Amino acid sequence: MGTSAKYGGPSASSALIPTFLEVSAPPAAPPPEEEKKDDKKQKEKPAQEKKPDPQTPKQLPPIPKAAPPNGFRSSRTSFNSYVSSGEGRSLRNSLSSYVSKGTGDGRTATRRMGSAIPSVGRAIGFVQDVARSGIDKALADLGLEFLIGQPAEQALAILTDAICPAGGPIDQAIAREAWDEAVLELSDLEISDIKDITPEQWHGLVVDFITRTIETKVINDVGNKGISLPTDVEAINQLQTDLHEIIHGAVTDAIGNRLDVGQTIAQKDIQGLVVDIYDGSFTYLEGLEE
Repeated sequence: MGTSAKYGGPSASSALIPTFLEVSAPPAAPPPEEEKKDDKKQKEKPAQEKKPDPQTPKQLPPIPKAAPPNGFRSSRTSFNSYVSSGEGRSLRNSLSSYVSKGTGDGRTATRRMGSAIPSVGRAIGFVQDVARSGIDKALADLGLEFLIGQPAEQALAILTDAICPAGGPIDQAIAREAWDEAVLELSDLEISDIKDITPEQWHGLVVDFITRTIETKVINDVGNKGISLPTDVEAINQLQTDLHEIIHGAVTDAIGNRLDVGQTIAQKDIQGLVVDIYDGSFTYLEGLEE
């Protein structure tokens, strides 16, 4: 968050519009004579599997609704009240207002996470591959076998591009920042080799990653018009700790035992699971108002 007295984040409606495909005009129909020749050749050839029309654009997900104008005002007011008083109730009210008044509800808050959702899905898929096939095979499948034997902190940092691809809208930058912060937290354990990371630590990394995506998103949205921050470094650290613990509790509650060691999730179900975790986390936060 930094140590300045005011924080200004990006616009709450930042770059959540997906990149649309450019579709070129279809080729002109061939002359009648050529059509006959083509038909004759077609009859002579064995039947082939019909391929999808390359001119047909794939269906895109709906564009998330932008946050209501001044929707985060109530959350911002409660946040500033927490900074000045240190009362946990104000921070909980800020998070509750963020969901209920800032975004509208938990489902809308989830949709606004944008690119963070597939990034978390990739993280869960990778951790499952590690549990099922081992770290060597999981890294090799990503073309990152050169990371085998490297220190955990360095290897996980290089994994950033595989989990959270660079570029794209601000929500992708949020995912990258959240992953980096989660990796730094794990690096405090001073694990000498990525192969030494335990299943429990992989699980903790994923939970921390999800937590920090929400945490960073909240700060960016609420801080759009400026929030007050303590000038004392110790007070800032306490603020970050309090915010992280509340959101971590929401994420842990939403996950339940679904990501516990030994649990297996089909690849096709991971995306839905991630959406469900975010929905549950935001619903938990919405219910914190006192």
